Amino acid sequence: MSIQNLNRLILALGVLYLSCLPTHGQDLSFHNLEEVLRFAKANAPDQKIRDWQVIQQGDAPKMSRAELLPSLRAYGTWDNYLQLPVQLLPSEAVGGEPGTFTEIRFGTQYQLSLGLEASLPLFDLELWNKVKAERLRSQANLHDLAAQEQAWTEEIAKAYYQLLLHRESLVLAEERFHLSDSIFRLASLTYQAGEMEPLPFQRIKATAQSAQQALTKQKKMQDLAKSALLRLIGGVEGEVEFTEDLKMSNAKVQEADYALSSLAEWKKAELEVATREQVWKQSRVSQLPKLTGNGRFYQQTLANNFNLTGASSFEVGVIGLSLNWNLFQGNLKRLKTKSARLDWQIAQEQQLLTQSRLSEEQSRLQTELVTNQRLVKDFDPLLELYADNFRLAGFQWAAGHIPADELLQVEREWIEQQQDYLIALSDLFTSKALLFIRNQSYSENP
Repeated sequence: MSIQNLNRLILALGVLYLSCLPTHGQDLSFHNLEEVLRFAKANAPDQKIRDWQVIQQGDAPKMSRAELLPSLRAYGTWDNYLQLPVQLLPSEAVGGEPGTFTEIRFGTQYQLSLGLEASLPLFDLELWNKVKAERLRSQANLHDLAAQEQAWTEEIAKAYYQLLLHRESLVLAEERFHLSDSIFRLASLTYQAGEMEPLPFQRIKATAQSAQQALTKQKKMQDLAKSALLRLIGGVEGEVEFTEDLKMSNAKVQEADYALSSLAEWKKAELEVATREQVWKQSRVSQLPKLTGNGRFYQQTLANNFNLTGASSFEVGVIGLSLNWNLFQGNLKRLKTKSARLDWQIAQEQQLLTQSRLSEEQSRLQTELVTNQRLVKDFDPLLELYADNFRLAGFQWAAGHIPADELLQVEREWIEQQQDYLIALSDLFTSKALLFIRNQSYSENP
């Protein structure tokens, strides 16, 4: 074999060996919030728990309906009477002396019973209403889980936009640091040449160091925001990048076009009213009688010997009806019915409050979004103007046309505008995050 073929064989074996090694992580890249939410719903532990709870709530109505079906119970008993019960009979009934009594023991020492018992509710309006109430309560729990999921997605959206905001802040901090550092280096040369007083030099040095600290702090805030977002969306191995551009995202105009009836909070309020009404009806019909059909069949074996194999056995079958009617319970039924009706009326008023709050929130989100978009858009040329002012102030200070005080004042004005810009950007993307989740909820639940 030639050396060239041998090298190719070694290379092929090396590639095959590396391909068989386990991978410990995979790099991920998210381009927008929708991709982040899709990944979170498939991997986050919180979402997995909610999915299992949804399955659990789906079985709750089936459990309540089981009470309407026939029930069958098997039972068995074995008794050993150490002392048989004693009854007193008039002695004359068994040929004894009149006026006296004779002790008679009934039964056997060992008794074995095996049987089946069946029952079926025939007329029980309270039970039927209970089944309806459980079905409504299960639906309310499902909407409660949906509301929790919506709050969770809103938290992810806020964390996502907060990360992008910190990344934008890092860009501004880097720009400020580079300009301040350039001016400081020039001031150092001037100071070393003896052409600058100590106090102006110290002030320029302090502001350069402050810009460096702000840059370091902003890098830390960006890392913390990224860690918080990764915790929310689930464990991710490997590097994760979020590539969305804030300025491109800001160009997309959204509208608060979702219907209030599509929100989980609204559906939960509606179901709460229906549930309270059903509980009130259940409380009213609980005063009616209940009729139950039942049947029982059992075999009983009796003997005075421990061995029951050859003992006498008796079979018994019974069917019948059971009527249960509580006529008076110290006014308890009426008070429970009154309390249930008040709960229903309270739920109706709470539904109106929920409608008013959600409607006000929708209007506020739309207003804030339009206003914040306009503010952020106006900040772009303004920030460039303040950055140019600081550059020009640096040139004029270097040329000796302005003092250091004026240079530092121009820098402070630039920093204040950066802070105002970041506040407006934060408000904008908080509104965008909430509006995105609301519109997504509308699209999934039209």
